[in-house]
Amino acid sequence: MTGDLTRILTNDLKLPADRLTDDASLDHAGFDSLAVVELSVLLTDRYGIGISASDITNAATLGRLDLLITTKRNER
Repeated sequence: MTGDLTRILTNDLKLPADRLTDDASLDHAGFDSLAVVELSVLLTDRYGIGISASDITNAATLGRLDLLITTKRNER
């Protein structure tokens, strides 16, 4: 998982760092529906990429979420 995503999850969303591994599910990492929406908004604000709440939820693991974010950033 990239440092950018780790910083967002720990600093902005206040998720526990010890649960943030590539294979962690969003539930295990501490995501709830509000965190999903907040992350979607943060990604749009900071990186100008559109990742919907359903895209985040469908990623299923933090590793897959990180790959999705990286791919969207590279497409810009």
